Amino acid sequence: MSAQGSPEPSSSAPSLPPGFQTVAAILDTPNDKLKAGTMTFNVIGFIKDYRPPYKTRGTDFKCTIEIKDYSTHGSEGLKVIMFWPEDRMPKIQGVSDVVLIRNARAQMYSGEVSLLASYATEVHVMPASKIPPTLPRDSRAPWQSTPQLTCRHPTPVETSYVVWANSQVSELNLPSNEEFEMKSMQAMNVKDKYSLLKDVKPECFYDILGEVIRKYDGSSGSTLYISDYTAHSRFYNYEWGGGETVEPRDGDEFGYIRTRPKKNNDWPGPYGKMSIQLTLFDAHAEFVRENVEAGQWVLLKNVYINFGKMGDCLEGFLRGDPNSSEKVRVRVLKRSEDKDDIRWKEALTRKLQWNQKFEKQKQDILDKAAGLEGKRKLDDMEHSKKNSKLRRQARRAAAEGKAATFEAKVAKKFDLNENIRCSYPDQPILPLHVILRRPTILLGTEAPREAVSPFDVGKYRANVRVVGYFPDKVEDFSVGRRISDYDILSDYSGGEDTDVEEDRRVFKSGNGFAKKWEWRFALEVEDADPKSPKERMWLLVDNHNAQGLLGIDATNLRGDRTALRQVKEQLCILWGDLEEQKSAFLRQQGADDTKSLPPSSLDPDSSAPEPRRKVGDQPNLDSDDENEVPHQRSPDRDPSAKQEQESTSSTTKAGLPASIPAVKNKPFTCCIRQYGIKVDEEDPSKANAGDGKRWKRMFGLFGTRIV
Repeated sequence: MSAQGSPEPSSSAPSLPPGFQTVAAILDTPNDKLKAGTMTFNVIGFIKDYRPPYKTRGTDFKCTIEIKDYSTHGSEGLKVIMFWPEDRMPKIQGVSDVVLIRNARAQMYSGEVSLLASYATEVHVMPASKIPPTLPRDSRAPWQSTPQLTCRHPTPVETSYVVWANSQVSELNLPSNEEFEMKSMQAMNVKDKYSLLKDVKPECFYDILGEVIRKYDGSSGSTLYISDYTAHSRFYNYEWGGGETVEPRDGDEFGYIRTRPKKNNDWPGPYGKMSIQLTLFDAHAEFVRENVEAGQWVLLKNVYINFGKMGDCLEGFLRGDPNSSEKVRVRVLKRSEDKDDIRWKEALTRKLQWNQKFEKQKQDILDKAAGLEGKRKLDDMEHSKKNSKLRRQARRAAAEGKAATFEAKVAKKFDLNENIRCSYPDQPILPLHVILRRPTILLGTEAPREAVSPFDVGKYRANVRVVGYFPDKVEDFSVGRRISDYDILSDYSGGEDTDVEEDRRVFKSGNGFAKKWEWRFALEVEDADPKSPKERMWLLVDNHNAQGLLGIDATNLRGDRTALRQVKEQLCILWGDLEEQKSAFLRQQGADDTKSLPPSSLDPDSSAPEPRRKVGDQPNLDSDDENEVPHQRSPDRDPSAKQEQESTSSTTKAGLPASIPAVKNKPFTCCIRQYGIKVDEEDPSKANAGDGKRWKRMFGLFGTRIV
């Protein structure tokens, strides 16, 4: 496993555990695969450098570790970057701690290949002082794992390799403990150098984010002109020339030779003192030549600001630093990776405002130069008088803009999850207690009286937070059934002929005849507004809307571990650490598949008495009958029977006791629909949907997706 020029371990070196790669192999990942963003790796290495977690501008912390193994040259290492909550970060004690990492994505960052941890990544750390000299007989080693509740403990084969590698660690040329601690302390003391261009001062270093307006490549360096759409009095003043200039006549005083207008391409904007010239050298210039184009947004670190050669305008300079761990301090911002960067969002907002203001001013200047200013105003007045439709549209647009502004304030106030998007933006946001309010109808004609309607048909939007889900295990969020010729019908979801006890046992095991898989699960949500009544409701998520929510087709999650991991990653965006906490609690209670549901609930027609609901069972969801326990019907029932839960303002904790810590997740905006289904009813006084049937009010999630 050694690379040429790297330290050679002993000839008795064991091979890497299955599925793992060397650091050198990861660093040599081809650029085309890095750009695809799909390469994930497992790696084992020793800590070379460590930057402790620090708070980012978002909600997470950032931690960076650098690891080495026997495949690397000299001091070359591999950086692993983590954006996680602080309590999830690995605990690094010092140099030579061994780290085992699973499922980390390779990326190109600051001109170097590195690994980026996601919520599917596992990090296992064993302090150098606790690495045993030989593999323990019971195969237990002092690993410290994160996430603690869901990751797989390192296998004996992996631990055995670590024990051997530690016996050769002296060959890795790692830094001393004193040097390691000094660098970690320096990393903690690094101040945020980010600055808007309007605030920069001469003879200072800054981190700058801006749009590339122009780019010029020279033999000794590259020059960028960038703007963040803020103005500085000591920047060069770029003037707008009116769109075109006229070349002087070539000695023809009578005008026989026609002049041709020449487009003014000297400066595309923004105009005024809103752009700065940056000169880059060394590796920075090489990176810019190959990777940066006009129109892109870039982040440059440690740019030196000072007056240029003329001495009247500020400029920026970025030179190579042999003592810096970052070879290239220029990064191109990407929508897929930096869409949550608040600095970029604010800069884009300023650009939009500047463009809108400039277009209006430009039109006014052109009209005034052409003597059309007064005429345009008259035309506008006449047009306004004649076209009432446009006035109505303008009023609606103003109202929508006001509503959008209000919702933006609400989103900022509640810190809504921007990774969750929903449809129907014209619908107002309603609190849950309003949605849950029972509709009333008038009965009779001569002496009408008000009565409570069993349900209403409506669509709403609400700001909610997920506090529970059902079934208890994500593996059961998809159900399978036999393939039928009727599957081409859009509203078909299985038939009565498949409803046999043997089929249910096969469904339960996740094996056998099941060929067609569909999503079917429910989310318990509460109002995001802490000042609103703490109402809760259950939202059913059917196959179609689950596909839209997750962006993943249903499959056998018990047999496809890759799909299960992808689903959990998506749901983690939706509900934070809810699944980790609930799964941990159920393991403590010894809960399994047979305990998560009452036995009789497997048969919707069973008359056997329902046992008392266990922790983790679905709460009572029927607000009409407090004694009814909801059933989980077999997936091969008709469409109306597959949705078996009733929404309510129940105060249950989705099967979790009060001792469980508060779930860490963000609220989000979602679309909710209310509808009714027919269910069996033995009491004739309640059978309001026909003989032996009654209407049951339901709520479902729709038009919502995770991006």
